Amino acid sequence: MRKVFVLALMTTAAIATTDLSARQNALQTAASTLGATTVSTLQFTGSGRNFSIGQNYSPADPWPAVTVKSYTGQVNFTQGSMRVDMTREQTNREMPRGGGAPFFGEQRAIAVVSGNYAWNVPPPAANGQAGMAQPNPGAQPERMLTLWSLPQGFVKAALANSATTKPTKGGGSEVSFTVGGKYGMVGIINGMGQVEKVTTWFDQPIVGDMPMETTFSGYKDFGGIMFPSRIVQTQDGYPSLDLTINAVMANPAFDAPVPENVPKFQPPPTVVTVDKLADGLWYLTGTSHHSAVIEMKDHFVILDVPLRSEEHTSE
Repeated sequence: MRKVFVLALMTTAAIATTDLSARQNALQTAASTLGATTVSTLQFTGSGRNFSIGQNYSPADPWPAVTVKSYTGQVNFTQGSMRVDMTREQTNREMPRGGGAPFFGEQRAIAVVSGNYAWNVPPPAANGQAGMAQPNPGAQPERMLTLWSLPQGFVKAALANSATTKPTKGGGSEVSFTVGGKYGMVGIINGMGQVEKVTTWFDQPIVGDMPMETTFSGYKDFGGIMFPSRIVQTQDGYPSLDLTINAVMANPAFDAPVPENVPKFQPPPTVVTVDKLADGLWYLTGTSHHSAVIEMKDHFVILDVPLRSEEHTSE
């Protein structure tokens, strides 16, 4: 009996050692392939499309697409910061079906996240003077998770957060960990040490726990750094970003200090007014989007309703 017990302990220890070795090998191979341990800052540029999330014309349609003329992402992994400078372009012929703020010509947007803070940067005025940072705390989870979903960022975060690893059928590894204390991340690293896909989740007002999946393909050497030439991201199952990467730079100078007004910002409270229209029917109004609530026998139905009354004609 004693021999059997000792053998069981030895077997358990061997399995644990093998699992630890496999985990370390997968992540160390990826770290070496992608230069994750030597890259502290990163810049990548490209073009493609982004999509107006939640603004599809019907539940079966994808989010409306808009052309991205230029996209520049700057990342400081040590600081936990990322700056995205994106110029979108749209013509009358390109207006997609669905919602989203309409515009014509070019539209530039600069979005930043640094640690627990997120803000937008107004494009410089005609005289070159920059406007005051616009706090955007609601965007922090999505932007932070986008940063750690990047191939080098994912490997760094996995190494820093006691990731668990299990083999996949294709000879790669599935790597899982939690970042930011509560956000789960699951990634697939292939046998060559390339991050192929990263899935994570964050709270979205309409969807709830919304999955964000980013796939990477077409890895190539960009001046000494391995990086995908194609990045496709989906949110709630529909494409939200599709980029073709044309240039990557490792370890450029990049710093994103948090503007003084951003930590001081306190979002105003949201006040919801409930008006009873009839028995079992209520109208909920807030600062912008409104809802109708219908009481059924054993559940409630919540409907999004238009912000204003308009006449529509069919073609």
